[in-house]
Amino acid sequence: FAPEFQVGDGIGMDLKLSNQVFNALKQHAYSEERRSARLHEKKEHSTAEKAVDPKTRLLLYKMVNAGMLETITGCISTGKESVVFHAYGGKSATEDKVIPPECAIKVFKTTLNEFKNRDKYIKDDYRFKDRFSKLNPRKIIRMWAEKEMHNLTRMQNAGIPCPQVVILKKHVLVMSFIGQDQVPAPKLKDVTLSSEDMKKAYYQILNMMQQLYKECNLVHADLSEYNMLWHDGKVWLIDVSQSVEPTHPHGLEFLFRDCRNVSQFFQKGGVAEALNERELFNAVSGLNITAENEVDFQAEIEALEKMNEDHVQNHGKKLSMFSSDGDPPIYDE
Repeated sequence: FAPEFQVGDGIGMDLKLSNQVFNALKQHAYSEERRSARLHEKKEHSTAEKAVDPKTRLLLYKMVNAGMLETITGCISTGKESVVFHAYGGKSATEDKVIPPECAIKVFKTTLNEFKNRDKYIKDDYRFKDRFSKLNPRKIIRMWAEKEMHNLTRMQNAGIPCPQVVILKKHVLVMSFIGQDQVPAPKLKDVTLSSEDMKKAYYQILNMMQQLYKECNLVHADLSEYNMLWHDGKVWLIDVSQSVEPTHPHGLEFLFRDCRNVSQFFQKGGVAEALNERELFNAVSGLNITAENEVDFQAEIEALEKMNEDHVQNHGKKLSMFSSDGDPPIYDE
């Protein structure tokens, strides 16, 4: 029987079942398992359907019709703000890119309900804040897609493993597919790595966080084992629509939260070399906050952010969030 099938507690009972009864129970358990799978699939399909309204369908149809995409095979993941589909790339190329053999199509949902609690990631982003207040809801969703495209482009230019941007059409972002033969690469939380690979993944993420901060001028702002993929023996970063610059009013707080998530995951995973969140924050940012407990450490972070905001108000420009002695150190295994 499947683990989730309730068979009751027969401990201490001299319980014997005839073959007929046992087979009937087994058949019932199998039917329930299939029914549960169908319901889950129906729910996933329903969520995907909601994201693909008539205007989105027309956009996707035009991409297939233009030869950019060969065929869209189905939904591979659903989230609060978007749905991701798998597609096979077509033979036509964009202005400066060849279409990859397999693509991921990220469709940002065209209702604002899912974005209500996430507007701080864009309305306070210096790159978008002036436009944010002037836009209607549908155009705000497009801005989220545009923000992800710009962030991915920065990461790609820095050589950070991430999906390659193919094209952006309104709220639909087409990227290279991380995976093979329609099977997406597993999230780090779902893959079992050897201790050697776990350590390798940790150092790779540490260096990617430093690259993000220094070379891309970005903080992921939602980094965890849920949006890091394991593919071809390395970690790939995804989901960067919320990523902000370090000088965002809460940029350093977001970085500290990322550091906490990464440290906790790898410490639980048995990586003895994993820095704690405070050490990791300093290693990534190049700052030197010396507070020894989390409360005081966060207070110093908030003080730095306030100082930056005051500087913007008084001088109209942002302070650099990098250390005075240059680049943060690069860690090797």
